[in-house]
Amino acid sequence: MQKKQWYLLIFLLVPALAGLMAPTPAVSAGAVPPIVTTEWLQKNLNTKGVVVIDVRTEANYGFAHIPGAISSPYLQFEPMDTDRQCQLMPTPEQFTEMMRQLGVNNSSRVIIYDHGNTESDATKGGASVWIMESMGHDRVSYLDGGFTKWTFEGRVVDNKKPTPKAGDFQARHDPAKVATMQEVTDNLKSGAWLLVDDRNALQYFGTTKHANALRFGHLPRALSFPAAFMTNAGANRAPATLRSKEELAAMARGVGIPEDRQTKIITYCNSGQQAGMAYFVLHDLLGYEKVKVYDGSILEYSAAEDLPLIKYTWEPMAQ
Repeated sequence: MQKKQWYLLIFLLVPALAGLMAPTPAVSAGAVPPIVTTEWLQKNLNTKGVVVIDVRTEANYGFAHIPGAISSPYLQFEPMDTDRQCQLMPTPEQFTEMMRQLGVNNSSRVIIYDHGNTESDATKGGASVWIMESMGHDRVSYLDGGFTKWTFEGRVVDNKKPTPKAGDFQARHDPAKVATMQEVTDNLKSGAWLLVDDRNALQYFGTTKHANALRFGHLPRALSFPAAFMTNAGANRAPATLRSKEELAAMARGVGIPEDRQTKIITYCNSGQQAGMAYFVLHDLLGYEKVKVYDGSILEYSAAEDLPLIKYTWEPMAQ
């Protein structure tokens, strides 16, 4: 090989080798997209600042998980409140400790993933994103399709349990993202906020109910926007990936949600899980700026016998 050719080869190889030897750069501090793909996560598993949280059960996590992921089952995000008999997010103090144990820093890029098989799986992931945002962490993304899509694509899994270094995360509760029972009951008179019911159609109509709900029906003037239709779960055994923004926007319009992105919306379901997914769709994906989740939802509301619930009607204006 001629001397000139040797120089050219060295000129081409040195930058490439330097790139291979260099440490993986930290994630950019810019805007964080609400959804990431399995391809993105595969490339960024070892990126500095990325924390991957698995919200499946401990049993599923122990059998196999995405390499490097930390386990935090969904019920840690929405534990049962025995006094009020409904699921409620932890206090900021409790959530701070929980995230620090997972190795989350204020600067961390957090990726949430669920089992990704059923509608219930997907809503756990979506609701976990809402809770993190409600606790002041806006650098969080949802893994579209979850663990099911990851494994369907033949990507590597393991059962090693990481031991993360304690993080410095500090929770800051954001009342702009969480509705209280008092706000909901006040709204029964004022109607200032649009209520969106994200349970299945039969529960909205009032012919069935959650086992722990004490009464049937939906809140007065609430629109029905079931979380079950927000993903492709169950379609030809496909992973529970979210529908396109165009489909979701058409669905929102179709059930009566105004296109005005300043519309004030309170979502609710039985426990906050499906409503958390609706928050993720409406706020993070479709750009509605004023969306809250009624954390206590029907489990809390139905226990108050003096509060109205509507049955056997679909048209809000007919109430």
